[in-house]
Amino acid sequence: MGDHGRRNAKKPPDTSQDTPLMTLFRVYSKALDEKNDKYERIYKTSRDVTVRSKRVIFSLQRIPGLSEEEKEALMVSATNELHDIERTLLKHIAMELRDEEPHQFVNAFTSGIQEYIEAVSFHHFLLTGTIISHEEVQRRVTFGNQEEDQTDLVPLSVLVQPKEYILGIADLTGELMRFCIKSVSTGDFEKCYKICEVLKKMHGGFLSLGYIPAKDLYNKVTVFRSSLHKVEEACYSLQLRKSEVPAEMLGDLFALYDADDHSTGFM
Repeated sequence: MGDHGRRNAKKPPDTSQDTPLMTLFRVYSKALDEKNDKYERIYKTSRDVTVRSKRVIFSLQRIPGLSEEEKEALMVSATNELHDIERTLLKHIAMELRDEEPHQFVNAFTSGIQEYIEAVSFHHFLLTGTIISHEEVQRRVTFGNQEEDQTDLVPLSVLVQPKEYILGIADLTGELMRFCIKSVSTGDFEKCYKICEVLKKMHGGFLSLGYIPAKDLYNKVTVFRSSLHKVEEACYSLQLRKSEVPAEMLGDLFALYDADDHSTGFM
């Protein structure tokens, strides 16, 4: 090879560890590793939120048929459990999200926050007979006010997007349906009528959303309609059979109906 060929030969890349490119690569690599580790920590905490929220829901479903003292004790226990979930698990997620863009980590905690919303909204409904608002849910998962913790100058919070709130409330409708059927089977007929009215209003709210492109929300709204249909059938049959069956026997009649059965109804 002549001098001209040697002058035009490509210079091999510098693979030493001190080049600006390698230094920048190490910075990006470290940042990505830290983000992935944080995502995994949030995801694991979210799973704990899901498990404990489900336990709250299951315990609240035991209320129909209990004595007033037992109901009060169970509600107090559920209240304490929800507060503990907020102060430990959800606050831990909020601390992980400090100084971060929360939308980057939404997928890590969306399932947990939806289950928590389902649990806290179910508890709120049993206490007040109303549906908890999005603002109230966001308030409950906002921490670090100066009045509460002097070490936190900036309040911490878990982002509750409108989508997560709506999905959690959509799951609530199934729990209300099951609670309604259990209430009827224990003789609490008025509770069934009240739940039916609430579900009808919620159905109108979901209808106001119009076309639903999100597959997960569409599926939950479809299940909600099935739950509403079951509750309406229960109320219709209850009203119809009041004149046929003594009141003290209606509970036993409806106890034969399985709330999870996808049969056409009571008739």
